[in-house]
Amino acid sequence: MTFKNIQEGDPKGCLPSSVSHALARRTLQGLIYLNLFFLESYLIRFHIGSYPTNLQEVSILVLAIIFLGITIAENGGKKFIKAVLSHKIINILIILTAISLMIVKPINLLDQIRHVKFLAFGSVLTIIFLETFKTSEERKYALKIAGAGAILFGLFSVIYNLAGFNVAYDLRLLGPLDAAVYLAYYLTPFFLLFSIDFINNPKNKINLVSAVILGILIIATMSMGAILGSFLVLVFYLIKKNKILRTKLPKMILALIGIIVVSTVFYVKILPTIRTNYSSLSERGQIWKVSASFLKDPENILLGLGFGQFQENYLRAADKVLGQKPLDYYVLQPHNIFLLFIFQYGILGLLFIVVCLYKTLKKCLVSEKFPETETIFAFILLYFFLHGMIDTPFFKNDIIILFLIFMELGLGLGKNQEHAQSPSSTSITP
Repeated sequence: MTFKNIQEGDPKGCLPSSVSHALARRTLQGLIYLNLFFLESYLIRFHIGSYPTNLQEVSILVLAIIFLGITIAENGGKKFIKAVLSHKIINILIILTAISLMIVKPINLLDQIRHVKFLAFGSVLTIIFLETFKTSEERKYALKIAGAGAILFGLFSVIYNLAGFNVAYDLRLLGPLDAAVYLAYYLTPFFLLFSIDFINNPKNKINLVSAVILGILIIATMSMGAILGSFLVLVFYLIKKNKILRTKLPKMILALIGIIVVSTVFYVKILPTIRTNYSSLSERGQIWKVSASFLKDPENILLGLGFGQFQENYLRAADKVLGQKPLDYYVLQPHNIFLLFIFQYGILGLLFIVVCLYKTLKKCLVSEKFPETETIFAFILLYFFLHGMIDTPFFKNDIIILFLIFMELGLGLGKNQEHAQSPSSTSITP
């Protein structure tokens, strides 16, 4: 478009609305990239007046205002509401949360408010992500930018620990986070994304380098759930895509890696449980024992413990159920995805997550019937379920965003996933 065209299109010398909308969209995309790249920005905490918040919440709020203005200006309020309601996973979780808030009285209101904030901000960013990036390639590109941010944060975590800050007793990589598993959960989805993309396109060395760096960082966290879960997902993907059955050498290499992974899990997790009075597996055993006691009450099965109420319930019940002091009183989550959802939402929550797992496994098993990028998202979602058998930090500032994004994409519920981009959309493929 020439300057003359612009002048003719607008006597006042301003840009035509189509160009203005495109520029606004570009700006919106750039802000989303920044939010995804700096996904751990919630660690920068401060107060606005007396309200405690963090950089991530503020940036998502600013992003939401811009997105709302652009969307309503382009499509109107009705289409905006219709678009929001099209994201089934998020809407089901919001409905389940609303039901829980209404019928189960909290015993720790602060914990409940924190969990509501996690879900609210995570849902907002996920909806903006899905509505701005309409095709799978756009979404994959945006997630790779998030992956680059994960690499940078992982390397920063190494420097942070080497400088003597927040060093774990067993020297596992923590960075500024509270637990190594949090860092591993953040890094692993991107490790799988880069790894699978390299498997499908070996000429792209950036994917290989990114996957190797992330793999090393994950190993440094010593999170056996992340290591074993990602290994199983990659093996499953290779088998389904017939990538390792052609020659003996790849099979031998894979078998060797499998032996190393299983041996490491036994040495790091199982052996300490046998030889000592403490290991993370021993702690999980206590958590599951107390959780089982909660399930003896039919009301807890039907309604759950209340949204965000597991930690307080565990704190009050642990001594009595275990008959001794627990290894840890402050347990944020029940370390099992099925227990998490039944305690958050009751029987409806359990039904929801079982259906999601069934649909994920079905999509992975018959992956040839679905678009390739959608299949990749499904296999990454499968990782959340596998690792979710022993760790479930899903209701957390950063992980809730990744969990919701991959739930929507992996189950094929994010609309316009391949090339069915809306004619009215002005989103631009990077």
